Amino acid sequence: MPFALILPASRPLIAEAGSDDARPVEADRAAAALRADFERWSRWGLGILGFALAAGGAFVAVGLIETVRMLGGTPAGSDLVAIVVAVVVALAGVALLVLLWWSGRRLLSAAAWWMRLPYTRGGRQRRAGGWLQARTVNFEPRVFARIVTATLALLIAVGGIALFVRDLIEGPTSMTAAAATVGIVGAVSGIGQIGGVMRIVSGLSERDPLWVRIRSGVIGR
Repeated sequence: MPFALILPASRPLIAEAGSDDARPVEADRAAAALRADFERWSRWGLGILGFALAAGGAFVAVGLIETVRMLGGTPAGSDLVAIVVAVVVALAGVALLVLLWWSGRRLLSAAAWWMRLPYTRGGRQRRAGGWLQARTVNFEPRVFARIVTATLALLIAVGGIALFVRDLIEGPTSMTAAAATVGIVGAVSGIGQIGGVMRIVSGLSERDPLWVRIRSGVIGR
């Protein structure tokens, strides 16, 4: 079976999210199915591949371009080929990351809506234990793996941006722009993954009466 960013079984659940015809009795099953679709190991692995392609390709392409520019010479044919290949690789990685983000956002927006449905329409009672349940989800293997890779991506971002700032102070090198580019890719990738985890936590937080009161008070201002 070919890989699908969104499984066929998830599409009706996404379409039904937000509908007045959605039944609260189906909410738990729908939310679980959508989360399972998003949390597939194959999606996580593709995210790592996309990041490696985007960061690696951008680093090589920008680094070569800056090296040729700073040397002031004419790029050789092999340099041009390497730059073109690196750009293509980087763009492929960026495209893959964008597709994963777009599909993941659809899946988790719908999942969060289904998580809230029993409490907003079905009359299910919120309980104090809901606060704990919304936090322990971070230790589930598929969620925790995403937190780890998001953290690593953000650390790479910090390193790349720090090198860029240092070079601005001490003098730019051929790797200055390349480091900044990798830093940007790392920051965007890390924020995207953390955003997905936060959507899951946000949906589960509907179980917590204190959090719902706080949120209602802030939104009502």
